[in-house]
Amino acid sequence: MKQKQRESWTPDSTQRKIISIEEGCHLVLAPPGCGKTQILAERICHAHVMGVAYDDMLCLTFTNRAARGMRERVAENVDDESATDVFVGNVHRYCSRFLFENSLVPAESSVIDDDTVVGILSMYLQEDEERVLDDSGRRREYSEIMFMAHLMFELRNGIPKPLRLHPECLSKDDIAVLETICGVREQPFTSESVLDIYDHTDFFLDFVRSEGFDIALRQQAVRLLERMRYAHGYDAYRRQNNLLDFEDLLQLTYVAMRDGRSHKRYPWIQVDEVQDLNALQLAIIDELSTLEFAPSGGKIVSGTGTLMYLGDEMQAIFSFMGAKLHILGELKKRCEGHIYHLGINHRSPKYLVDLLNLYAVKVLKADADLLPAPTDGSPMRGGELQIVSSDNIESEYVDVANMATRLFHDHPDETIAIIVNANKDADTISKLLLEKRQSHFKVSGTDLFSTPEVKLLMAHLSVLSNDNNFIAWSRLLRGTKVFGTNSGARQFVHRLKARAITPADFFDYKDTTYIQAFVQTYDERALVVFDTETTGLNVFEDDVIQIAAQRIRDGMVVGKFCVHIATEREIPRMLGDVVNPIIEERKRNVIVTHEQGLRMFLDFVGDDVLVAHNADYDYHIMDWNVRRYLRGVKWQTRCPKCFDSLKIIRLLRPDLRAFKLKSLLGDLKLEGQNSHLADDDVHATVQLLVYCRRQGAKVAESQREFLGRKSTQEHIRMIRQNYGDMFVEARERLYDRPAKSAESAIVSEMKHFYRMARANGWMSETAKMKYVFSFIDNDILTTQRNLSLKEQLDNHITELSTLKESDLCGSSAIDERMFVSTIHKAKGLEFDNVVVFDMVDSRMPSYFNRNDFKGLAEDARKLYVAMSRARKRLVITCCKTRKVSGNVIPQRITRFLEPVSHLFEKD
Repeated sequence: MKQKQRESWTPDSTQRKIISIEEGCHLVLAPPGCGKTQILAERICHAHVMGVAYDDMLCLTFTNRAARGMRERVAENVDDESATDVFVGNVHRYCSRFLFENSLVPAESSVIDDDTVVGILSMYLQEDEERVLDDSGRRREYSEIMFMAHLMFELRNGIPKPLRLHPECLSKDDIAVLETICGVREQPFTSESVLDIYDHTDFFLDFVRSEGFDIALRQQAVRLLERMRYAHGYDAYRRQNNLLDFEDLLQLTYVAMRDGRSHKRYPWIQVDEVQDLNALQLAIIDELSTLEFAPSGGKIVSGTGTLMYLGDEMQAIFSFMGAKLHILGELKKRCEGHIYHLGINHRSPKYLVDLLNLYAVKVLKADADLLPAPTDGSPMRGGELQIVSSDNIESEYVDVANMATRLFHDHPDETIAIIVNANKDADTISKLLLEKRQSHFKVSGTDLFSTPEVKLLMAHLSVLSNDNNFIAWSRLLRGTKVFGTNSGARQFVHRLKARAITPADFFDYKDTTYIQAFVQTYDERALVVFDTETTGLNVFEDDVIQIAAQRIRDGMVVGKFCVHIATEREIPRMLGDVVNPIIEERKRNVIVTHEQGLRMFLDFVGDDVLVAHNADYDYHIMDWNVRRYLRGVKWQTRCPKCFDSLKIIRLLRPDLRAFKLKSLLGDLKLEGQNSHLADDDVHATVQLLVYCRRQGAKVAESQREFLGRKSTQEHIRMIRQNYGDMFVEARERLYDRPAKSAESAIVSEMKHFYRMARANGWMSETAKMKYVFSFIDNDILTTQRNLSLKEQLDNHITELSTLKESDLCGSSAIDERMFVSTIHKAKGLEFDNVVVFDMVDSRMPSYFNRNDFKGLAEDARKLYVAMSRARKRLVITCCKTRKVSGNVIPQRITRFLEPVSHLFEKD
């Protein structure tokens, strides 16, 4: 590893100690501004110097922004390509990778977001999806149905109570109903009994409506059983369509790891923002460590390795996502004797640090000896800490907008944030700022990346990356106005998928499909099944060093071909953890020149149709090799058609968990071996094609019947009319590699689609879209501008699908200096000037938490998070009166500020 020339950074004494920690289980408590992100990156560098391989390191963070920041810090300090082997991301992303790489879910599965969950359930409940999405109360009820489905999974799979994600979805009244049903039926009240009720809700709905059931519980029982019925339907729909929600990722991963499946364990793990993780996520992390722990999250009992947790209990504000503060208490017990505190605040001046520390001691009951000291002793000059009151809430909105605008003009090199408690406040203030023509960036309410406009752009990219993506096609068919509702689009795509059809078929064939075309060609013509071995995976630059092929007719092999080709490029000695067999194989065979080998293969193919497994790769690396070594020959003209057995089997068997040849040979019980030699791989592919032809013939009649329906033909006409040219033209650009480009291929494609979508009336102008383009171009693809659209999609489509609006803040994409944000979305960000809006006692703490000790404590932490975003100035605003049901009600500043109010200037 070669260390890069580092930027000037000298760790303080508390940071140095934490950077060098090795072996055991450790907890670092890190208040805001103490340089935690830099430490996380430095620990990776230090561990590697001490002998830990990068692919033995696991860095789990809470947000994409934190993960990207850590990766950037490592890249700045380490000149070593293998540093990218460190996994840096959140727990959900790791679980997704784990499930797919270990073939634990069907390979064609899609991960769905909360809005898609609403769409699926609205179909079952026969409600208008758009109305539900706009109704926060109804959305919560839908969430309860989803939570019920996952609670039943937990019961069925024996997930312990402390690890259950949403046990509260079964209320005390619900439990009383279940106990009564079991009692009347003379059954014990057990998990098995509850699952029996869940699996037979129609029977039990009749049962509770019968005369023998307690009439006082009947209404509650009907509500519970209907919720269970919809949850069961949601379960079935996900299974039928290979869909995974975020809870699935955690639960399936935990069960697989717990049940003894062999999986990689990491000797070096660090976990950031641990206070925001739930118990199930932490149990998964335990399973990933080489350390062994006592049951129920106990202490280390055996094993070697390092597991470090970093967090701040004073910033624990995500209980609504399942994070519980007591979990941090359990980690303190586990790490007893190995608990550290970052002791120096490098962000804020003394007056701000003193304020936050006093608040932490008096309100959050923190230990004063463990709080950070400031390094910046800059004196107050006036206006740095203020409490500003307005006559009423209406005037407070105006006053805050005016105040933020003054700060913007008085401090032209500084950032300003207005931090609010509710999305409605953010909307009102943002509107006032727009009226004043004050530019700003709002981070609240519906996330920019969750809007229909951005989702439609991402769907376009997704189908270019994988034209069998169920969710992406559903969004496209709704977004391009082929269907008027999301549910209609999903149902149509589901019917296509059940018949091994993808909408892309409608652009390539007039009256048939990819599967029918393959079956017909298989029956009527000779096919040349080929495979290549190469010096690498770069289709543009790597060399083909072996081509093997078999000509088949009616399933019988009628010709064979194999050639080994010279290369000046290095041949990799290892393919993953397997010795590359091609090296020894070449010693036993004649090696011909590039030109000779390629001409020999083209002569063998003649006019026959090509087939390959993962043909996208083989076809295009052959194309670029022919361009380099056979000048004057056009590969795509000589071999215009190439079927892909990978695409065919994915269409025919979307339920399979893996589509690599080795897996298919075992799962389908086919003859052959996958040896990483082209001739063996060709033989295996031939056997696969025999199977696919048989399966394709079975589904062909169902395809013809469905495509013959008038309603289907009308939908196909509209799909072709609305999206056909756009898709085909974009697909033709996939392998264009510009010599020099001012912007990335992905952003260029997104902008083109965005222009066309607006021109077609599918979406209106979105003011924030420029930030999406700039962020992807400058923060994600900055080093990949000259790569093709295909390469960029392969590298980043998964990352693009997980982006959040808050990722934009602090990035080079945002040239704004003023922000309006809710407290939760501001967490992890910092600003020179912070205005915390309307901190009155009925809102902070919330009126609804007045008798809830845990709720009050979390509200106190929310205010701490809001105030600790400030680097220079902090203003708290409030109003003196508020109208409630026509009555003017006096307001007072939040009780949380009483112990520190003397530190503020007041108007």
